[in-house]
Amino acid sequence: MNFLSTKKNIPVTISQSKQNPFWSLQNELNKVMSDFNEWFEPFHFPSERFENVSLNPATDIVDDNDQFKVEIEMPGMGENDIKVSIDNGILTIKGEKTSSKQDKNKNYMMREISYGRYERSILLPETVDVDKAKASFKKGMLWITLPKKPECAKKSREIIVEKA
Repeated sequence: MNFLSTKKNIPVTISQSKQNPFWSLQNELNKVMSDFNEWFEPFHFPSERFENVSLNPATDIVDDNDQFKVEIEMPGMGENDIKVSIDNGILTIKGEKTSSKQDKNKNYMMREISYGRYERSILLPETVDVDKAKASFKKGMLWITLPKKPECAKKSREIIVEKA
């Protein structure tokens, strides 16, 4: 729905968007009204569009003093659905969230839960001790701990600034 079209007796030039300071506001209002109207339309969409999509779980990488921590949200997956490996300095995380056979026979009115595969590769710094890497999974969260080699642990010291 376009607000400009509801008042046809008011001439408005919308082709000169750079000169009209309300152009972006009008676009946002149009989008909001369009989204609002979609709530009242019947739902007609193929549920297959939510199958086998590429998932993109949120990932955090934290640099602690003596280790790196990778934290990944993987809701709907179990530890058997996830594979973690390190090969040639590259950490690879793979996961797959599959729908059950019961889901295929349901008559969905609305469907937002997506299913599919996830794969992410992260180049690791040479300071990581790959032999001591560990992974754990609980309640939809994957934690990977990557200890740093002892000789690479951050050493800090204060440097005194001298007058030149």
